[in-house]
Amino acid sequence: MHKAPVPDAGTPKGGDGMDRTTANQDMFPRRLFLLYVLFYAGQAIYNTYLNLYLSSVGLSDTQIGMAVSVSTAVLLAAQLGWGILSDRARSKNGVLMLLYGCMAVASLLFYLNTDFWFLLLAVTLFSAFINPIVPLQDNYTLECLEGSRWDYGQIRMGGTIGYSVTVLFIGLALQDSYRMIFWMVALCMTACLLVCRGLPQVCGYQRQGGRKGGYQALLQNRNLLGMILINLVFSSGLNFFYNFYPIYYTSIGGDSSRVGMMMFACSVSEIPMLFFIHRIIRKIGVRGTLILSGGVTVLRWALLFLLRDPILVIPVNLLHGIGYTGFNYCLVTFIARTVPRELRATGQTLNAIISNVVSKIMFGMVGGLASDLLGVGPVMLVNAVVMAVAILIFARWSASNPALAENSSSAES
Repeated sequence: MHKAPVPDAGTPKGGDGMDRTTANQDMFPRRLFLLYVLFYAGQAIYNTYLNLYLSSVGLSDTQIGMAVSVSTAVLLAAQLGWGILSDRARSKNGVLMLLYGCMAVASLLFYLNTDFWFLLLAVTLFSAFINPIVPLQDNYTLECLEGSRWDYGQIRMGGTIGYSVTVLFIGLALQDSYRMIFWMVALCMTACLLVCRGLPQVCGYQRQGGRKGGYQALLQNRNLLGMILINLVFSSGLNFFYNFYPIYYTSIGGDSSRVGMMMFACSVSEIPMLFFIHRIIRKIGVRGTLILSGGVTVLRWALLFLLRDPILVIPVNLLHGIGYTGFNYCLVTFIARTVPRELRATGQTLNAIISNVVSKIMFGMVGGLASDLLGVGPVMLVNAVVMAVAILIFARWSASNPALAENSSSAES
């Protein structure tokens, strides 16, 4: 399955017949790590400061929410095809490179006009390419690491480092002028494309003769669907936080540098969790880890409702690491462990569609309207209550489920 071996990103030949480079199995895959650094650096700039830019050119919270919801709704059908395309592609690298290149071009469109409808189009086009990358990049990474000594969390830490360092220094550099973010994103995505060119080639398993399949088979996996649904509730609150809380934060005394410090706290908090989460899963299982992550998220949303001091808000977001890393790591590795190889990219995309895309469609517009009517603070309290109820339902549903209670070493593979 792999061609053109690269010494620092190779893995040995697996029992499934996949060709893997044997140059040095113990060498850390630096190029793969760098890909995560660069991609999440670009994502940090775009995700953190896009809505602040939209607000600075005159869009209301309702219009911003509309841009989030409408652009995501238009993309739903397109995203359904990306995972299937990756599973059937001659080169999964080629699919990723296409997405990186399109993102670089789409980010520059924002310089052409500041009219609402044009910005809606620009957000839609950019989202068409950035949304599929996360699950497809994770799937590619997990396949590259099979048979090696390296864990997904160790590579994903590159994304955390890239995100945290970028939001901190970009926040200081912007000085409340957000127009320059788009050429920075284009630069990061162009660098991703160049790095990806040098990685080992991974072909879609269905291309190699594996049986074809689609979302129907995945929808019959009750364990997977249960985990994706609890992730949907978590992602809804997280998407609201990213889309609207930075705007609210500037209204209580924050500025671009403090927004950067707040997002730095969010991102850097993932590092200790990425170091220890495999041990946590070994000790309390996937179910226990998700319940822990959900409980900490309830506390975080409630504190963001209560606090009005911009300085105190920053350390509260250190709780992000337990919540986000717990949900993301459990879902990504559970799919890699339980879903048939020929459906793994499709499975990762299904998780992204339900937990991320659907949450944006359902709650982007609703979140914008609610924040205009009630204020961002009260909506954060609503998020806390909904998350608490969802965790109680999940805990009861999963209590007698051995697959989710598993705490052996296989739970982390």
